[in-house]
Order: sequence, then structure tokens, then C-alpha cells
Amino acid sequence: MTRRRIAAGVALAAAAAGIAFAVESSGGDPAAHGADRATGRTAAVKRRNLVETQRVDGTLGYSGEREAANALAGTYTWLPKVGSVIRAGGVLWRVDAGPVVLMDGTLPAYRPMRRGDEGTDVLQLERGLSVLGYAPGTIDGDYDASTAAAVRDWQDDLDLDDTGVVELGRVVFLPGARRVTKLSAAVGGRAGPGPALTTTTTHRVVTINLDAADQRSARVGARAPVELPDGTTVRGRVSHVGRVATAASDPESGGSATIAVTVRLSSTRRVGRLDAAPVSVRLARSRRHHVLTVPVTALVATKGGGYAVEVVRGGASPRLVGVTPGLYAGGYVEIEPLRRGSLHAGDRVTVPS
Repeated sequence: MTRRRIAAGVALAAAAAGIAFAVESSGGDPAAHGADRATGRTAAVKRRNLVETQRVDGTLGYSGEREAANALAGTYTWLPKVGSVIRAGGVLWRVDAGPVVLMDGTLPAYRPMRRGDEGTDVLQLERGLSVLGYAPGTIDGDYDASTAAAVRDWQDDLDLDDTGVVELGRVVFLPGARRVTKLSAAVGGRAGPGPALTTTTTHRVVTINLDAADQRSARVGARAPVELPDGTTVRGRVSHVGRVATAASDPESGGSATIAVTVRLSSTRRVGRLDAAPVSVRLARSRRHHVLTVPVTALVATKGGGYAVEVVRGGASPRLVGVTPGLYAGGYVEIEPLRRGSLHAGDRVTVPS
């Protein structure tokens, strides 16, 4: 088999598997960045980090979808626009012209809060008042006189009756700033118990329904570059990998079970306002660190069905050194000499022109 046929076979196998390849530098080796690619008739044996990657489809969006429920009776008199970002202290909607206010927290409001109450909901209220510049006293989850005084000041600034009691539904606790993605209510509609709108966080993420068989490609914390619709690539890292597979919606059509994978973007500068946009993500299938590598085209098939590389040293005649190929990535292949010590980093091997 010729070198050209070997390289073509590798490329065809990779294409059939839907696999892409990449090379990472090892120890600052400039060759891994293309500064010392094979030129002429020889190339250096180099130590590199090789990464075999798989390209998968994903959807760009926002994390942390949550419904925001109304608990006040009356008429919706104002609702935000879809895409609006509401921060702590901001108004989520209005019922009978009165504001429903967002405060940071994970425990939903479930009762009116008044002097003498204690609990996590009171603690969230105290923290929210403090962030807004009011003085609830010691932030300890105890609704005392100082908390009630801060509530009255807050109510007065919102043109509400300054009772010192927070009625159920006046505050909605959700984590962080919220981006409005869907309206479940309409201005002029009757307000009652139930969802008013749906929100997400402001964090940009990519969600992937990954074939369960490829689960090993997704590891929390691993790099996962994301290619946007315009061809721009932005950095990302895997932030979540689901543990429960979802069965295919139509197994008879050949679909397979999937797991949910989330990739968080390291920077959103180039993302703009894209939402629900199709993107592609490169996930690492295999890695090899600091291994001997040569260009794929340097491999020579031997009569016994194995492989070798043709080593050129000084003025001596080229000689074949038997090797075992390992991972293929980025036009390079990991090699291990069949005879220990017969090949070293820095040796030069013959490649086609």
C-alpha cells in the first residue's frame, strides 16, 4: 500500500465516522501550530498532544428556564416585552397598576410575610431590600421591627400601601437577573394564580442532545469550541452532562437514546442577540498527551501488514523503522516504535512531496 492510499483511507474512515481532528501544542512546540509542518521530503518526529474531536449539533440559547407565577387577583395592566432583561428590584408585571417585583432567591414566595415570621423566604426578602438600599437590620431570616420599617419604606417608594406586610404575590423570588422568553398572560387579562411569563438567566449556553453512545465525549470542564452560524468560532466548556438518557421519540426510524449536554460560552462578545440558533460543537473523543507523532503521510505499509516510517539521519541511507500507529488527529498520527530506542523526537522521516 502506498503512503497516498494510507492517507486516503484514514480520511475516508474519519469522514464515515463523522469525526474531525485537532492538534494541541505540547510544551509550547510551535510545530503543533503549523510552524514546522512537513515541507520538502522530510518532517521531524515531534511530541504533541493529539485530540480526536467529534462535531455535534447544538442550539444556542440561555440557561435556567423558569416560569414566574402570579398570585395576585385583579387585571394585568402591564407586561414586559419578550427579550427584556429584568434585574433584582425591577418590575416583572403589574396587576391593577401595582408592581410585582423581582428579588434574588431560589425559594418561591409561598405566604404573606409579616413581623414575627422567620425562614428562608424572609432571609431572601431582607437580602433583596438591602441590595436595593433599604435597611432591614440584621439579615438573619427574622422579620423584626427593622425589617418591617424597611418594607414600609420600600412600599412607599413603589406607591403601595405602607403596611409593613408583604402580601403574597408582591415579590417573586428567582435567581439572578431574568430574561423574558415567553408571555403567558396578556395586558387586560384577568390575573389569578398561575404562570404569567417564562424567564431564563442571562447566561448564554449551547444545549446538545448527544447520542448516549457518545457520552464519553462529554466531560464537565472539558473544552468545547462552538461554531456560530456565520462560521465564527467561540470558546466554550462543558458545564453539565445529563445522567439519564432520553429514549428516541421514534425508535423504528433508527433514532437512538440521547443525553442532555450543556456548554457554557467563555465569551459572548461575538454572539450578539442570537437565540435558538443552530450551532455545531466540537467535543473531544480521545486525547493523547506528549506522544511521538509524524505526519500521516509518513506511514509506510509493510509486507507483513504492519507499518513503518522511513528515517533519515545525516548522510546515511534512509532506513525503515517499524511502528505501531495510535491516534490520528489533525494530519498527524501517534506512533510507537516496535523496537525501543529506534526512534526519537527530532529524528526526520521521509514524506511525499
